[in-house]
This record gives sequence, structure tokens and C-alpha cells, in this order.
Amino acid sequence: MAFFDPTRAAYRANPYPSLARLREQDPVHWSGPVGAWVVTRFDDCALILRDRDRFTTDPRAARGPRAAAMARYRESAPLGDTPTLGTTAGDLHGRLRAIVNPLFTPAAARAARPEIDRLTEELLGELAPGQPVDLIEQLADPLPKRVMLGLMGVPAEDAAMVRRWFATIELVRTNPAVPPALIAEAKTARADATAYLQPYFAGGLPRKSVLAALMRAAGAERGLGMDEILSLAVHIAMVGTGPAAGGIANPVVALLEHPGQMQALRRRPALIPYALHELLRYDSPTHIVPRIAVQDVELAGRRVRAGEMLLAMVGAANRDPAAFAEPDTLNLARDARRHLGFGQGEHICLGAPLARVISEAALAALLRRFDRLELAAPAEYRESFELRLPERLLLRAA
Repeated sequence: MAFFDPTRAAYRANPYPSLARLREQDPVHWSGPVGAWVVTRFDDCALILRDRDRFTTDPRAARGPRAAAMARYRESAPLGDTPTLGTTAGDLHGRLRAIVNPLFTPAAARAARPEIDRLTEELLGELAPGQPVDLIEQLADPLPKRVMLGLMGVPAEDAAMVRRWFATIELVRTNPAVPPALIAEAKTARADATAYLQPYFAGGLPRKSVLAALMRAAGAERGLGMDEILSLAVHIAMVGTGPAAGGIANPVVALLEHPGQMQALRRRPALIPYALHELLRYDSPTHIVPRIAVQDVELAGRRVRAGEMLLAMVGAANRDPAAFAEPDTLNLARDARRHLGFGQGEHICLGAPLARVISEAALAALLRRFDRLELAAPAEYRESFELRLPERLLLRAA
């Protein structure tokens, strides 16, 4: 009988055998403990992500006691019910994306590469050769955060302060399990961030920054008030940094487990942008993408009711043999561009071009700077099963 228990240490260390069994035995599996349908086949996951008529990200479409509790929580959480890119759909989502899309094109990501390279070298310059170093703490976590705050237009001297406000707000509005003290802290962060941003309505930000684009949109009477601006800014600055950190750490782990393929990239670093698609398919940081059924729908013979949650298991879909031959084999020559690591449909990852450039820059610098990389201890993975990313990744570099 199929089962799904993502809390097990063995699952966190390597979820793919369990997901393969689930995909074979019960590809659309109801998990009572999780309270959602667990979907593991590539075609089913792609359908869920693309079909905005039958599946949505809007939490207001959810039904049942859990949905009612979440609605009450959103009403009390700072910015919890304010529209953002992750919780809107259709025309509203399109209008919000149109404001910031020009800042996240492939050309814009390429233009940011010199600054990303500079930040990467700055962070790697602090490594002591031969000594164990946590790649998460030293590079994978701080690099995307520094890049995003720079793109926001936040002055360097204010970046740590603004990042702290944004991180607190995002943690509270997406996690109903936080204690009341943290909710109070988030409300203070909201007030401080609003006061900080208010003067920028009159200008003073780099014209091609995210905050400046949001301010211009508000001035153009697109219905954006300060709460909407702050909500979008927090989402853009914070949501993608976890997957981007995984986009550095997970490929490094995969290459350490396949030293021959790591050496091939050392010899031909120009292949890194192409190989990165396969590395992200092989072990996707975005492990799960949630959706809510808008209407009753049948998937793999299962009746999904309107208002029920579905989890598109991207990690399982990217290892589906119906989509990728020998999916458990890392093959850097494979054309893996159709992988679901960045989603599909109207919610395809806004920052995907930038995330790829950050990963490319980090991998290229690591392989160029260090002749030898090895694990100093087994990777320790986070307890969250929505994002697959090591909590600690101790490496020894020389």
C-alpha cells in the first residue's frame, strides 16, 4: 500500500526511492497527515501547473477547517491578505507581473552577471583553503540575498536592516505556526519598512530597480498602495532566495557524487549553463509546488474535489522515466530544459533567468578557484519538504 511520510530522516536524505514507489503505485495519492493530494507523474504535475482554469494559487479557493483557520490567520498576519505574486491568478496576477517582468528578463540577468561575479569572489575570498567550510553559510545563502537586495535598489548600508524586516514579514505571513511574539515583531517590521520606503515615493531610487518600478506603478494609478508595494517587494526579495541557494548547493552535491562529471565541467566551463538544467532536474531545490482545485477534476482515476489542495511533486516529476530516460542517472549531456524546477504556466518562476545566472556564476567560480572539492561531512538537509536544500554543507576546498 502506498504511503507518504516526508518527515522521516531517510526521506530528507534521499526522497527519490520513496517518490518512485509512490509514482508507480499511486501517482495521485491522498495524504491524510499532509491534508493534500500528492501528485508524482510529470504529465500530471505539468497539467496542474499550466491549467489555471482548474487549479489556482489563490488561498481563498481552499475549503474545509484548515482553510478557515488559514483565512483567520491571514487576517491577523502583517500583509497576510495583501495580494502578491504567489497568491494571485488571472488578470490580477498578469498586471502585477507586468510591473516587474522587464527587470527579470534573460538580458537583465546577463547584465547583472559582473556584479554577481564580484559578490561571488568576495564571498569565496573569505574561505580558508583546506579548512572545513559550510557552503550554505559562506556562499549559497548570502549570495542570492545580496543580489536581490541590490536589485531592489536598497543602499548597501541599509541592506541588512531591510533584509531583516522583509525576512520577518515573509516568515510570519506564510507560517501559521509562529508564536504571538514573532507576529508582533513582524507588525513592527511592517511599520518600520513602510516608514523607510515612504520617502522613496518622491524618487531617489535607481531607475532600473525593483522598488523604483513598484513606485512608478503606484504613481501610474495601477491601484498599488504602500501595503501592495511592500507585499510585492517582500515576495520578490525573499521567496526566490531559498530555491536560489539550493540552485548552488544541490548541483555542488551532485557533482561531488559524480567526480568524473565535475572534472568534465572543469575542463569545459562553457558547458555550465547547459549542464545546469540537468543538475536542477536531477535534484530540484523546488521540491513541491502547491495548487488548489477550483472545480472537481479527475486525475489518474482519482476524484479531486473543488477546494482540495494538490502538491505537484516537482522532485518526482523530474525523475519520471516517462519524461526522462534513465532519470536517476546524472547525465550532463542530456537536454533537460523541460524540467519543472522553475514551474510552468502563468506562475513560472519570475526570477528563473537570474537564478540560473547566480548558479552559473557560483559553480564557475568554485571550479575555477579550487582544484579539489570534497565533502567534509554528509550533507544535512532541512526538515521542510517543500524546499530541498541542505541546512549545512561542509566542504573542504584546496
